[in-house]
Amino acid sequence: MRTIRVCLLAVIALGIMVPEVACSRDNEAVQAADSSIGIETGQMSVTIENKAGAPLLDLTVAIQTPGATYTHMVTRIEAGQKQELALGSFSSRDGTSFNLRLMRPKAVRVMATDLTSKKHEAQVSWK
Repeated sequence: MRTIRVCLLAVIALGIMVPEVACSRDNEAVQAADSSIGIETGQMSVTIENKAGAPLLDLTVAIQTPGATYTHMVTRIEAGQKQELALGSFSSRDGTSFNLRLMRPKAVRVMATDLTSKKHEAQVSWK
């Protein structure tokens, strides 16, 4: 009888934890949608969009992989502007170009400042 109770409690606990984990990932997507920087990933490029309402300066766009981070710098993007960045334009610290055939990206992260030195940041999971 005791083993049945233990098994039942384990099943209930697992049933509560699984939806909680699934909902936490949905929350990340919602936070990215509310961001002042839009990010879209594709097979050939990463597209960033300025939703801040003011120009953004010194953007650092980073593709995060398990091994290394590949970055691309953008000096300025105007309000409402979209900019498409080719995947080959991203490079790691040692100068290696990003190649989607060789690396499996996990996320794309964008950091920038506006004209009033306010920091803006957004991150999305790779699709």
